[in-house]
Amino acid sequence: MGKMEKVRVAQIGIGSWSGVIANAVQRSEKLEMVTCYTRTPEKRAAFSRQYGCDQEQSFEDVLKRPDVDGVLLTTPNVVHAEHALLAAQAGKHVYVEKPIANTMDDGRKMIAACKAAGVTLLIGHDMRRLSGFRKIKELIDQGGIGKPVMVESNFSARLGFELTPDKWRYYGDDSGCPGGALMTMGIHHADTLAYYFGPVKTVFSFIRRLHIKADVSDVELTSCEFDSGVVGYLGTTYASPRANWIRVSGTDAQLFCNLGLPNLPFDEYLKVWSVVDRYTTLERYTGGDKPELIPLPVGDPILEEVDEFADCIRTGKKPETDGDGGLEALAFVRAALESSKTQRPVDLKTL
Repeated sequence: MGKMEKVRVAQIGIGSWSGVIANAVQRSEKLEMVTCYTRTPEKRAAFSRQYGCDQEQSFEDVLKRPDVDGVLLTTPNVVHAEHALLAAQAGKHVYVEKPIANTMDDGRKMIAACKAAGVTLLIGHDMRRLSGFRKIKELIDQGGIGKPVMVESNFSARLGFELTPDKWRYYGDDSGCPGGALMTMGIHHADTLAYYFGPVKTVFSFIRRLHIKADVSDVELTSCEFDSGVVGYLGTTYASPRANWIRVSGTDAQLFCNLGLPNLPFDEYLKVWSVVDRYTTLERYTGGDKPELIPLPVGDPILEEVDEFADCIRTGKKPETDGDGGLEALAFVRAALESSKTQRPVDLKTL
């Protein structure tokens, strides 16, 4: 493939987040949406009209098309492995929205299949790409907080009250969404914190269902220790107003990054995600009366993500959020589930 040719992709699975991805593809100069597939004919027909692409009657029909270079999987977690393996066997590159899968075995199969086929596997962990979270990484690496000591984070929303039995996230076993809020939202921060401090060594977690009707947990609190010695906290709930923040404590300063997103209905909330940096503040505390407000650029994290997918396909380079990183984030969730069940710390290397 020439470096100036557009990478041709197919959207697989048409739900709320698929529109965020497809809109980024429209903004991209590196990709082109050529076709789509989902099981519901009305959904794929509407997607086809909106994005000016073809539609297919089956996933297999997508894979037969020689003009499809890669697939964008925004499907239920439980079928990520099935779709990724079929795509890899057909020589198609794979973008899969987080998590990589529901189980460690499925995640490992996906990594092995894509490696064997020589195709890209990029996991959609976009949160680390936000300008405030990128700036935290830069300041840590530059010594702007001294030596890192501790990190605290939270990603929550009242999405649990919207779950109904016809939605796959309603169910907390491996056929649905084990870990509930942690698998849906908190896993983003699991990835970002590993981006800052390296692999997580051990977790201890409380995971409960307190307020929602769905058969899935709605509150999670996990303490963790990184191989680097930094300790941390990750909290997430399905039953409280939106929150998305990270606080990093160092020997010389603290950083607090907060996404003050507007309290909109979920479909409207998704529309602001391409300009999420406009709603982000980053403050540095060094012991004075007032924090220092650190200016942030306004980026486009989803566009950056899909453009990197195209670049990896063109050049063969390794994605920033590759399969191994996706598996590490999933291991955090699976270890937290095991810890909550046994009420013991869990070493991630045992998974």
